[in-house]
Amino acid sequence: MVHLYGPLVQRWCKRSGLQDEDVADIFQETFRSVSTHLDRFKPVKEVGSFRSWLRTIVRTKIADYYRKLNEQPAGRGGSTDQLRLAAVSDPMAEDSDEDAGEENALIVQRAMDLIQPEFSPQNWKAFRLVALEDYSAVEIAEQLNVQPQAVRQANYRIRRRLRLVLQDLMEPDDTPLE
Repeated sequence: MVHLYGPLVQRWCKRSGLQDEDVADIFQETFRSVSTHLDRFKPVKEVGSFRSWLRTIVRTKIADYYRKLNEQPAGRGGSTDQLRLAAVSDPMAEDSDEDAGEENALIVQRAMDLIQPEFSPQNWKAFRLVALEDYSAVEIAEQLNVQPQAVRQANYRIRRRLRLVLQDLMEPDDTPLE
């Protein structure tokens, strides 16, 4: 879970203006909370619920961090923390289409990294060339010296496995594998 969602949590934290050491703290607190409350998570909608739930946890942890920081006594000569807090963008604010696309691409790439060891190098190559580089199964079959059906089957199996890993990651309008 940390391997798959970790980069996304880090991205949300960095977007809020946190320093690297603070990102690490929020990251740890987020996944501690996830592990504590995962058994109580109930999807609200068919897809995208887990990512929304995770964003809510991250947002809460960031807000808690800044709230705690704001309660600290101000240092001599004034404090820039209040200015930093005012300048922080809300990581839960609506993403632009570009941000959402980048987040989805990041998650899909992490999922692909997770499942790649489950498949032979030849099957993975066939999948990559057909699914990602838009070659035909016939072209790849000739290149790999196999039947086109073997290429189609490898492509189907890997896409099916990827969909299982990604089933709750994408929002309803996202269709990265179609």
